[in-house]
Amino acid sequence: MFITFEGIDGSGKSTHAKMLCEELRRRGLEVVETKEPTPGRIGSFIRENIEHGSKERWMEVEALLFAADRFEHVKGLVEPSLKEGKIVVSDRYIHSSLAYQGGGGLELDWINTLNRFAPMPDLAILLDVNVETVFKRISGRRKTNFEERFYLEKVRELYLKFVEEGGLVKIDAERPLKEVHTEILLKVEKVLKTV
Repeated sequence: MFITFEGIDGSGKSTHAKMLCEELRRRGLEVVETKEPTPGRIGSFIRENIEHGSKERWMEVEALLFAADRFEHVKGLVEPSLKEGKIVVSDRYIHSSLAYQGGGGLELDWINTLNRFAPMPDLAILLDVNVETVFKRISGRRKTNFEERFYLEKVRELYLKFVEEGGLVKIDAERPLKEVHTEILLKVEKVLKTV
């Protein structure tokens, strides 16, 4: 089973991915916990050199780099782990590219074409929070500005569009941590029965 967590920065993806992995392991299941960008060469370059919402031609380069990192991720970790019967839980995946680079003005069809090698997850969870909540959560970690706020609104709109289209399952992450975790477990248990 392949599970991905999506959402704007500060929505709780890393926290809930970790909590889910711990719970599944506690139940005796083999789980691979991963993230994008990866800790590999391309992923490290992305984390060190790229800001979301880059301008003009750099946005295309960003999309290409994320696709290259994802290719290594899928071929080197995700697909081999799934073939071994493990559950793979990823903090971010293809919907992040669609939402963030799409929010920056790139065509979604082009981003999909770049990522056509990537298998779709069995369950893609959107941890949905409004931008105001995110800015309160991350204000102590880094500075934010109006331009970033506007950009994240566009990113969130795209994520919500993907929910309407059936690509993501939306969970209201404005609620207390335990409530969100319980709903995630219910969604995962439902899909585990069908996989």
